[in-house]
Amino acid sequence: MIEKCFLAAVLAFKDWHYEKSLSFCAVLALASMLVPILSLMGVKNGVISTMRERLLEDPMILIITPKSDAGKYDAEFIRNLSNLPGAAFAIGRTRETTTDVTFVNERSGTVSIGLEPAAKGEPVLAHFSIMAPEDGKQPQIVLSASAAKKLAVQKDSVVTARLGRRTPQGKFESEKINFLVSGILPREAGDRVMGFVPLQVMEDMEDFRDYIEVPEREFSGNPKSSNKNYASFRLYAKNLDAVENLANELAGMRIETITRAREIAGIRQLEEATNQVILIISIAVGAGFIAFTLSSAKGAVARKKRMLGMLRLLGFPSLALTLYPVVQAMLIALCGLVLSFILYAVVSYSIGNAFSQQGTLACRLAPADIILVVGSVIVLSLLATIRSACVAGNMEPSSVIRDNG
Repeated sequence: MIEKCFLAAVLAFKDWHYEKSLSFCAVLALASMLVPILSLMGVKNGVISTMRERLLEDPMILIITPKSDAGKYDAEFIRNLSNLPGAAFAIGRTRETTTDVTFVNERSGTVSIGLEPAAKGEPVLAHFSIMAPEDGKQPQIVLSASAAKKLAVQKDSVVTARLGRRTPQGKFESEKINFLVSGILPREAGDRVMGFVPLQVMEDMEDFRDYIEVPEREFSGNPKSSNKNYASFRLYAKNLDAVENLANELAGMRIETITRAREIAGIRQLEEATNQVILIISIAVGAGFIAFTLSSAKGAVARKKRMLGMLRLLGFPSLALTLYPVVQAMLIALCGLVLSFILYAVVSYSIGNAFSQQGTLACRLAPADIILVVGSVIVLSLLATIRSACVAGNMEPSSVIRDNG
């Protein structure tokens, strides 16, 4: 029986090869259906995925901050923020008025730099493989490329922050803090003139301006309160999709936030719209492909009734005759897939040239997409040939030979 099944498959292949023109038209028809879908999937993976990747290259896209810096958030609240679903990191921030600090350098003079608190695990620094600055007798600072250029310093240089305040009696006082430049962010991190310093340093600088004593830095003032509240915070989401969810979570706490959710939503909407277009076209193409394969298999069995009857008369089992239309349908499917991917490569190259100036990989297929397309075509081909395969397997030699006699 196995030999007869194999022989029937060989005969089906030779018959399919003999009818070259019909077989080629069937393969071409399948390719013409698949190439547009492959191209759409490639553009979706290329253009849209590249847009998402470019957003993720900017770690600032994941930052969520309150609209106002007049809040009173204690350390426990900040810790709880980092435990929210989708949150990656949270840190308290001092008032905006205390973050703009004047730095002095012998070569560059005075430069105003915006400071941000940092701690171990700071996503922006981790993204560029830079260690978070540490506190100590000489605290560290990580400068942006723009700030380092303005200060004319390099890594391991020393820069001095000059602080000023008015005492309750109206007298002006000044202090300074020397920082060791422990790292410099690349230009990809942004053009802002800023630096990351340890959170404790930011707290001490705010206390100095509020005329609160900081014994560790020899800042005089009023006694320090045991409870420290932050005017604001910086919260990082784990991924693009978590930004909007975290913003909604904070909105439920009556905290209005600033995010770049609009940019993220634009990418998501474009991706969803493209997926819907691909789904609609795929359904239409799938229905057309089933109808085409069904009619092709039915026509092939009708044309070969006499031959199938003779094979049955020669002792071929029903299973062997069932394989006849299935093998031919698989040949059309496999050759159609090969031709589709060849034509897709040509189309992909043309689309890539159109986007070459943007430096974008405009058209690419993921392995999962290829497996999905190949699997779908094979499954639909098998489903479309079930009826014709049953007809071929139940062929009665006597009726076929009599009808054609």
